[in-house]
Amino acid sequence: MIDKLTRREFERLVGFTMIGSSMPSLGTDAEAGPFVSTSEDSRAVYEANRETQPGALPPWADVVAGRWANASKATLLIDMSVCHPVSALSPQAKTGYWQVVPYELAGGTLGKLLWAALEQRAPEIRLPLRVKGWHAIFVGIYATVLGPSTLWLKLDGDVSAQPRTSEEYAPYGSFTEVFFKVAELNDTTLYIKQQSAGAAFSAGLVNVKLIPLSNEEISGFLADRDQRTTRRLATTNDGVGYLINHRPTTVEDLLREVEVFRHTDFGTLLLHVGGADGLNYPSQYGHMLSDHMDGYVYPDPTYKQYGEAVRELAKKGINPTKVLIEGAHALGMKVHVGIRPALWTYYEPLQRFFDSPFYQAHPEWRCVDRDGTPVARMSWAVPKVRRHLVDVLREAVGFGADGAHLVFCRGVPVVLYEPSFLEIFEKRYGEDPRKLDEESDPRIKQAWVEVVTTFIREARAMLDEEQNRRVDGKHLELSVMVFGNEYNNLLYGLDVRRWVTEGLIDEIFLDQWGIGSKKAGVDIDFFLDVCRPKGIPFFPSYTVFSPPAYDNTISQALSWYEKGVHGVVFFDAGGEKVAQGTVVSRLGHVDELRLRDAKESGAPKPVVQIRFHRLGNLVMDGRFPPIGGG
Repeated sequence: MIDKLTRREFERLVGFTMIGSSMPSLGTDAEAGPFVSTSEDSRAVYEANRETQPGALPPWADVVAGRWANASKATLLIDMSVCHPVSALSPQAKTGYWQVVPYELAGGTLGKLLWAALEQRAPEIRLPLRVKGWHAIFVGIYATVLGPSTLWLKLDGDVSAQPRTSEEYAPYGSFTEVFFKVAELNDTTLYIKQQSAGAAFSAGLVNVKLIPLSNEEISGFLADRDQRTTRRLATTNDGVGYLINHRPTTVEDLLREVEVFRHTDFGTLLLHVGGADGLNYPSQYGHMLSDHMDGYVYPDPTYKQYGEAVRELAKKGINPTKVLIEGAHALGMKVHVGIRPALWTYYEPLQRFFDSPFYQAHPEWRCVDRDGTPVARMSWAVPKVRRHLVDVLREAVGFGADGAHLVFCRGVPVVLYEPSFLEIFEKRYGEDPRKLDEESDPRIKQAWVEVVTTFIREARAMLDEEQNRRVDGKHLELSVMVFGNEYNNLLYGLDVRRWVTEGLIDEIFLDQWGIGSKKAGVDIDFFLDVCRPKGIPFFPSYTVFSPPAYDNTISQALSWYEKGVHGVVFFDAGGEKVAQGTVVSRLGHVDELRLRDAKESGAPKPVVQIRFHRLGNLVMDGRFPPIGGG
């Protein structure tokens, strides 16, 4: 059993000097280090973190509290019962309230944390910070064995809140210290909210640490924040997940989805509208997903949350796609709105939710495989199908986007052996393609290339028309997300070389794990050969986390940059994993990559844990803590 820390050991670890046994008042300067530990190894790590090495990353790029120059001058707010309104607080866990729980840390510090269980539906509360100047803000987040704890945080003047989460559960008797942001404070108020809508989470706030920046840190941070040369990262947003997970019903709720990209290296948002013509807003051309669920049971509570969100937004006249376009523009991001050509319907029990009326009305225009098997796609060999999708894109771009995007890695095939294609092929070659070998006869894929390229030309023409209609005359871009090598792309008629040669597309994004790929790997040299002569940027795909199937590393990203790649793209990046201060948020800082561990993936690092001595009326760090029966 680990021995209890003495007061002096605790003070040395956290840099917080105790005066007698009294609790410091709010606003008192406190030397607050990153964690409380009872192991010599952890102490060594802490001491190493405090040192500033030549050539080391700036503290806002590798955020550990002890690395800031003035970490010893931090203000530590530990009594969360001073939050307003007081009427939102209760000593008991009750619906509509935050529960106040007294605690004591290992060194004798007394405080009060706030807790809201998953279904507690606690209201938004406010904490006055009572300091001035530039500060690095950290929050202590408490979680239990029941699951992670998430807080939505924002300051006065912030457009919307950002999430911060503990580990899935904090080790028994501890809480997690999490970086929020760097901000200039002026007796600013911190707003704290539980996520009760959508995928609800419990929420626990233990303390707030405010570290004043040195003059050198202020100037360095501002210079880094205001430059744009590193904004070489792009991300997709599938247009569905955030409406399920958060059930937003206001403009501020929606803006949470892009607020996490503020002051990061993300410069491009590839905003999917939902499906092929399934959208998250009422449309003249497509249909709003869930709009024909009246009288039917949703297949899952999460899809019901989506339906409730988009319907309430539509009733209020709020278009989520338009709001995200405007929100991203306010951050200096470029936005391409995109469709997923394959998503016309889905298998049960999701069919009614996703079913496209256009798809259902025209079975004669669907794709058909060479053996006659019907395929749940609409054929681009049919001019009216292409026109329908161009109209969907035209409407979405008209909300103010900077271009259109085609998500081929979620949308092939778009042409097979249906009657419309047979007619094209037989007219050109005088043969039935179903009687030819698909692998050995190049004419089949070449005919598919002609069909797909025809659509690309039509989309390009639509963007040119929209560009001429706009007052600013700014060039509207066409981008594609394709497979990572030429072989996989040509399997489905995607001739990237031809599109670039004809000047049809402006940017290319690669998906290493696209649905339908047959050959593994990303051929960077092929895309360099195709894109570099025409000055077309292309972006290999990365991942925000690192499950076993993905092996992206810092060294891989660096090797891409050194070869001449413009940037990297993430599929559905979002939330705190990409927010200010994370490794992912700074993957556009190429010089910084050389200072990081080459084996890192950008996955979240092990977090800082702080131990409780007493929680409520229970001692947590004695020889026999209150966990043995669990």
